Order: sequence, then C-alpha cells, then structure tokens
Amino acid sequence: MLTTLILTNLIWIGYSLTEGIREGFYWHYENNSKRVCEFDINPIFNLQRVLVMIITAGFMVHTLGWFSLLSLVCMFLIFNFFHNGTYYYTRNRLDGSYPKKWKDESKIFPKFTPLSTYNKRTIGMTIGFLAQIFIYLFLL
Repeated sequence: MLTTLILTNLIWIGYSLTEGIREGFYWHYENNSKRVCEFDINPIFNLQRVLVMIITAGFMVHTLGWFSLLSLVCMFLIFNFFHNGTYYYTRNRLDGSYPKKWKDESKIFPKFTPLSTYNKRTIGMTIGFLAQIFIYLFLL
C-alpha cells in the first residue's frame, strides 16, 4: 500500500511540474503573439486536470480502497505548490515576468484557489503531505 501511495504522489508531482512548465510556455507565447484570440483556454486546462484526477481516483480506489479518495483531496493541495512554482519559474526564464521565480504569485491571472501566495501554497503542500501520512497510518 505504501509503495502505491508514494508512487502515485511522485507521478502526481511530475504531472504538476509538467503542467506548470506547459502553461508557462503557453502564456508566454499567448501574451507575446500579435494575433488576437478571445477564446478562454482555462476551462480546457481545468477539464484536463479533472480527467487526470478521475483516472487517478479510479486507480487509487482499485488498489487501495475507498479511503484513498481522502488522499486525492490532499493531492489537490500539493498540485498548487508544484504547478504554480514551475509556472512562475518558467515564465521568469522566458520573459522575466515573475522576478521571484518559484516564490512569486500571479498579479493578473484570475485566482481559482485561495492558495495563491507562496506561503499559502507551502502550507497547503505541507498539510497535503501530512494528511496523507495520517490517512495511511490510521485509515488505510
């Protein structure tokens, strides 16, 4: 069980990192493009994340049982830390728009979560990991 939980978290962190890098490149080129596009891509990004969460939930329920869904909630807290950190770092490398790099926060992008500042993201990630340890030790 522990191996499955650790492996799932490592894959989730990898997904979070690559999503941040991908969105960093997307928004860099979108903001520097001469073409005008009124299409809001954010719902597509969120749909993709929901689909990945559903697949992850199915895998975890199949291998660990229904209590593993609590770990999925914790993984949402972890996602913001890694995704936003790599997004800001990538944008800084591409165009210097986020000088604090990993520790920066969005100034113009709509905030979909209360975990928008670096300190809140760090607290959320810590709670996510600690809660998963608690879930593993006492519920699974």
